[in-house]
Amino acid sequence: MTDTDYEYQIVAYSCTYCAYNAADLAGGLRMQYPSQVKIVEIPCTGRIDILLPLKAIEAGVDGVMVAG
Repeated sequence: MTDTDYEYQIVAYSCTYCAYNAADLAGGLRMQYPSQVKIVEIPCTGRIDILLPLKAIEAGVDGVMVAG
């Protein structure tokens, strides 16, 4: 398997009031983003527990993004 065959998995934790609304609007405008990015809506990025992204990495994702 080469690097081009590997599909990366990214988890994006998005604030309900900011980043998630932007992602929802982008979907409404038919803008595309890679299918390897999984968006998870959270109430507020300022209150994210450090264990949440660590558990995602432990589960095997390649990267974590926190967007507020």
